[in-house]
Amino acid sequence: MHRVTSARTWLAFPPLVDTNFGSFYPSTAVLAAYLEAAGIDTEQADLNEEFAVWLLERARHTGGRPPEVGPETMAGAAARWLARSHDSVFDGQGRHDFGAESPYGYLVRLLSGPYLVDPDESALGPVDRGRPVVAAYDEFYAQAGLASRIPEDTSLIGISVPMGPQLLPALLLAEQVKALGLTAPVVLGGPALSLMDTDDLGRLLRSHPAVDCVVRFDGERPLLELAEQAVADAWDPGGVAGVSHLSAEGPRHNAPGAGPNLNTLPMPQYPREALSLLAAPTLAVTQARGCYWGKCDYCDFIELYDGSPPFRGRHPGPFLDELSDLVERFGSSRFTFITESIPPAFARRVCQGLLDRGLDITWSSFAMVDRRFDRELLELMARSGCEFLVVGMETTITRVLELVHKSADREENLRFLRDARDVGLPLIVNLIPDLPSTTYEEAITALDDVAEFADSLRSVSVFPFEATRSSNVGRFPERFGLEVSAVGGSSGQAQYALNHLQNTDPAMTPGQRAEIHRRYRQFAESVNSRGYRAARPLGAEPDDVLRFAVEELDLLEIDGALVCTNMRTRERVRVPAKAAAILRPYVRGSAFTRRQLAARAGESTADRLFSNLLGAGMLVEAATAGEHDVRV
Repeated sequence: MHRVTSARTWLAFPPLVDTNFGSFYPSTAVLAAYLEAAGIDTEQADLNEEFAVWLLERARHTGGRPPEVGPETMAGAAARWLARSHDSVFDGQGRHDFGAESPYGYLVRLLSGPYLVDPDESALGPVDRGRPVVAAYDEFYAQAGLASRIPEDTSLIGISVPMGPQLLPALLLAEQVKALGLTAPVVLGGPALSLMDTDDLGRLLRSHPAVDCVVRFDGERPLLELAEQAVADAWDPGGVAGVSHLSAEGPRHNAPGAGPNLNTLPMPQYPREALSLLAAPTLAVTQARGCYWGKCDYCDFIELYDGSPPFRGRHPGPFLDELSDLVERFGSSRFTFITESIPPAFARRVCQGLLDRGLDITWSSFAMVDRRFDRELLELMARSGCEFLVVGMETTITRVLELVHKSADREENLRFLRDARDVGLPLIVNLIPDLPSTTYEEAITALDDVAEFADSLRSVSVFPFEATRSSNVGRFPERFGLEVSAVGGSSGQAQYALNHLQNTDPAMTPGQRAEIHRRYRQFAESVNSRGYRAARPLGAEPDDVLRFAVEELDLLEIDGALVCTNMRTRERVRVPAKAAAILRPYVRGSAFTRRQLAARAGESTADRLFSNLLGAGMLVEAATAGEHDVRV
């Protein structure tokens, strides 16, 4: 082995962030731009996107039965269908059509489900090599060809870990890199590590010697200083602000320094080769770090920038300049603004600037319900190209909103929904059905409130409440009616199990909470699948010629019963063995009528089968009586 002296950094974005399939997460692009401005060459690897492709190829090579995927699960149905319909998630030029706009992109996310590991206490110790998911990631990294992709003269390797489920794959990647014999230090950073308790972080560093250090909070300045140390053969992470590492005395956590002025950051360096693989790339432009409101007690994203002001925003002029430059450089027309919540005054100036410059783009952003987002501003946002806003509404119950210090009450939420609908501005609404102290009756009321606007919503996301230790709710649970307990809870992409405060909320019984979650998810599914349902009723007449929509279906036989899953409408039905035997002549796509089915099964059975299959979107009009090649 030899000590490198060149100025080169390899930046990797590891699996698993399934919501980013088909796009390019901006963290490595932002860091690369900062390092390159200081004279350090960088290379970027989007291993998350490569993992999605690997999953698709694995599904094909295993005949739709990858070993970690249960055959009766929705992931199993996705694997079988994608194995024979691989081209449905690629465009005509072979580019990845995995994103949220793709009718089948969600199947790739389903396929990744068994590999999503929510890190708990076990992540702090040595990797359990007996876990099947570990073997899968090792296989992926082996096939990714890291040895030929990381230049020998690399001086530093940076692994970006924004989300909790990336932690295990990131640790495995660090091990794989060290196994190659490279002497370059391996540095991890990102929100998933910044939110980690320092005691936990110390245990992780002790158990994973492949990780040389961890950068917490803003990463630009610490990473640059570490890269310069590595190049000068003067490695000393103990002298870098915001870095955690193992010293001779044990884990050491340096206090963070101030992050950079966002208005001085260079434009993100998106790798052209990676973008060229995507059918509909969305480029990200940083609007702010921190939240201009910053008071929501359940949110811990405001904790991500310790050492800096709680909110740092961009000036509208340079922000618009960056958008123009990205359009010119990459030919892109679709953007997402990176912010916890876009400020109304900034939104007004940028939207007017887009119109004044004639910049023809579409964009999206997170936003909060704020009275300053009046009807006029929402209309201006729509005219400027706003494709949708993601709104953390959570609930409409004024008492609960005030308890957790949200900015809006029920009336303001409903006003916001109404004005957005009236000006034609689509919304993605995030709901938390069981914020602290929410009763069953209040949760139903909030659901009814939002349901009034269902037809005007682009989609709905439901997040069961999770108390995180790094939020005010986690620090002071008694203020919010929570009782700390040994009962675990659900967790999400960033608020992973290590950060979860185990608690119970006596405002609802477990049965009531489960029922509320079911109702909210049912509502979300009804909104999110709205565009995939049949435009008009089918099979109204006895001689209407129909067939199974085999090109859209996964059909699985289990003990004579038939599990039918429509991949377009996301509906699923289980046909009992007796009924499946009646339908067997038609499940490969042969045309039939209700009259023909009645002749085989009787009028009442035929009517019942027709009703159930039509209601679940399993049948379509048949132009001919030809068969389609589908495996059952």
